[in-house]
Formats: sequence, structure tokens, C-alpha cells
Amino acid sequence: MSENNVKEDIKENSTSVNKTQDFETTDGAAEANVGSEKKKNKKSKHEIKIEELEAEIKKLKEETKKDREAYLLAKADLANVRKRVEENAIIDRKYASLNLVSDLVGPCDMLKKACSMQTDDVQMKNFLIGFQMISNQIEEILKKDGLEEIAAKDLAFDANVHQAISKEHVEGVEPGQVIEVLQSGYKYKDRIIKPAMVKVSE
Repeated sequence: MSENNVKEDIKENSTSVNKTQDFETTDGAAEANVGSEKKKNKKSKHEIKIEELEAEIKKLKEETKKDREAYLLAKADLANVRKRVEENAIIDRKYASLNLVSDLVGPCDMLKKACSMQTDDVQMKNFLIGFQMISNQIEEILKKDGLEEIAAKDLAFDANVHQAISKEHVEGVEPGQVIEVLQSGYKYKDRIIKPAMVKVSE
């Protein structure tokens, strides 16, 4: 074998080795890239999981906020209902005797008128005195419970508590003034049971 042939064989073997090394290097780089991509994919999935959890936390916070607002609203409604119930109970206690007192006003008025009758009969006078005492006792009891006669005589006419039955011109009396009480009016605490029936000047 000539010297030239030996040199060519060495050169070819060297080239083949270099190509093999280049291929191995390229293949290694490709594997490294694939590994890097896998790492990137793993990181990306991790980030997605974090985002999902954050979204879930946000959703739960919003739901919690809505639930709290609903709770506070229900609590306020309950407090208002309790307050109304308490107020109604106070009003009911305050006016518990209203119907009874209203029913007694008429008979008491008639008893009072009967006691004011004029008579010369001694025995009848004694009866009237006894009835007057009874009438006064009933009147005191009703007053203690809150019954009050509506003032009217010589006062300016007030449509809220007076009812004009008739009008009459009276010298020296200003128009719109009550000149006579035809039937007494009453109020129980701050409620009108019946207005006073009056005659008004014109």
C-alpha cells in the first residue's frame, strides 16, 4: 500500500468520526431541548393550577360577600320586625281598655243627665244624690284610666275635636266660637272617642 493510500484512509476515517460526533452532538442538543420543553410544560401546568385555585378563591370570596350581605339584610329585617312587634304590643297595652271605655261613655252621659234633673220630691232628691255619687265614682275611675272630656265651651271651634250641630249669631261673640255644648265629647288618652256636639257663633 502506498503512502498516499494510507493518508486517504486516515482522512476518511477522521471524517466519519467527526460526522458521528456531530450527529451525537445534535441528537444530545435535541434531547436537551425536549427536556427543556417538558420542564416548560410542567411549569405551565403548575401555573394553570395556581390560576384555577386563585379563580376559585375569588369566586368563594364573592359568594361569601353575598352571603354576608344577605345575612346582614335578614338580621336588619328581623330587628325591624321585632321592633314593630314590640311597638304594637305597647300600643295594645296602652289602649287595652279603649272598647270598654267607649261603651261606657254613653250610659255615663245618660246617668249624668239623670242626676241633673230638678225635682221637689225629697225622696227623689235623695235618690238623685245617690246616683250622682255613683256617677262621680265612675267618672273618676274612667279619668284615672285615661278618659278625658273635651273642652269646648267658650273656645274657638276645632274641627278635630268638635262637631258643629248648629250656628247662631250672638252679639259680642266672635264668629267661630263655641257658645253651647249640646253633647259632651270625650277622648281616651290621645284618641278621640267621640267629638263634642256644639253650637257655634256666626
